[in-house]
Amino acid sequence: MTLRSREGLTVDLVSRVLKQTALNPWLAIPLSACTAFSVPITSDFARVRLLLYFCTILGTTLRVNEWLNKWSMNNWTRSDSPDWNWAKEVVVITGGSGGIGASIAQQILARNSRTTVVIVDYAPMTWTPKPGTYVAYYQCDLSNGSSIKTLATQIRSEVGHPTVLVNNAGLCRGATVMEGSYADVELTIKTNLIAPFLLVKEFLPHMVKIDHGHIVNIGSASSLFPPARIADYAATKAGITAFHEVFLPGTDAP
Repeated sequence: MTLRSREGLTVDLVSRVLKQTALNPWLAIPLSACTAFSVPITSDFARVRLLLYFCTILGTTLRVNEWLNKWSMNNWTRSDSPDWNWAKEVVVITGGSGGIGASIAQQILARNSRTTVVIVDYAPMTWTPKPGTYVAYYQCDLSNGSSIKTLATQIRSEVGHPTVLVNNAGLCRGATVMEGSYADVELTIKTNLIAPFLLVKEFLPHMVKIDHGHIVNIGSASSLFPPARIADYAATKAGITAFHEVFLPGTDAP
């Protein structure tokens, strides 16, 4: 009988297998310890022992690196903190009326139907929340700073302080640099880049105060490989990437 992975042979699959076998410190360290006190009988035995030493050192280094990355990315607190109660979280998703944003909202509600989800979009909702879920919809022009300020105040007073912010809303006008109007460029940059900045300024202070929250910024491959006719969109996504990296440890985080 032949067993095959459903995902096929990929680099990720090979990496997982190696991490659980040859590069697993809990296996490599005991084996290395056993061979360290054994007298080499053949040259092959000596080579196997050296290979075990190499796997032990490499595997241990990788595990320690993963551990340090995990804890530093979570400000040296437990990633599975009991403070995360999805029945009480308030999740704000911009551009959640359809597309990626709607999919994110639906997956969150499928995980826990009691999670409070706030949809912020200029377009009306294209999907209907299931009975028993709480989904609030706010129409807002995210290219307008005053509207964002009003929106944030409404959400805090009517729903509560958000603990998760998903900056997903984005516009793509599809015009070349020469063809696009001033209004096209300004609308794209304000909606895709400035709005996430302003929303983070509104909601991040409370997250920092209670030491609890997530900021999710939706990027795009166009920030690395900009296609024709969407220079403004690609530029905003490159900006979002830089903005998101501000939150990484070791940077001048807000």
